Amino acid sequence: MQLDIIKDQAEVIDRVKSDPVVSSIHLVLSAQLDESLTYHSKEHSDQVIAMAIALGSVDRLDDRSLLLLGIGAAYHDAGFIEHRADHELVSAKLAEEAMSTDGRFSKEEIRLTRQMILDTKLEPTGPTHKVNTRLSPWLIDADLANLGRADFLEQTKLLADELDVPMDLMLNESLALMNRHVWQSPAGQSTLGNQKDQNKSDLINMLNGAL
Repeated sequence: MQLDIIKDQAEVIDRVKSDPVVSSIHLVLSAQLDESLTYHSKEHSDQVIAMAIALGSVDRLDDRSLLLLGIGAAYHDAGFIEHRADHELVSAKLAEEAMSTDGRFSKEEIRLTRQMILDTKLEPTGPTHKVNTRLSPWLIDADLANLGRADFLEQTKLLADELDVPMDLMLNESLALMNRHVWQSPAGQSTLGNQKDQNKSDLINMLNGAL
């Protein structure tokens, strides 16, 4: 299901990816991201762009909103090129600078995109995210789409490697995250919800078997 919607929305995804503001950061990430970022890699950013646009298209966002969403997705982890802690602040700044330099975007669109990126930061307790813009739901869902993907365990292993923590600890952390998490967009729930439920059930069984 997840791959189907990306395939179905391939044309609009490619159009957004070809926008100069999006393609320019793609080149930067390719050249400057640390290779030790096994999860927060250029491939992850590519996946988030595709999923965000696909989910937004399913929910019938207009073309301008899809472009802003694509920019937010392209830059949401760009701050990793400078540092890992609170990378969202750097990511938002880089997006703001790129959009301002480009000249096609209003101050309101730039503010929205900046806040959208800041909204991807995980909250330490309670609900996983605070939603402060009209487009944040689709970016947040795309960023955590691994919870509802068939390759959930493989993605979790990449994150464990990146953080240099044991897999059993990462699995427990993943379950705690799943328990706090809800899909923010209609398309997120309809596309990723069932697989997340299956992943959660499998994860509980794995952890119980390890006890």
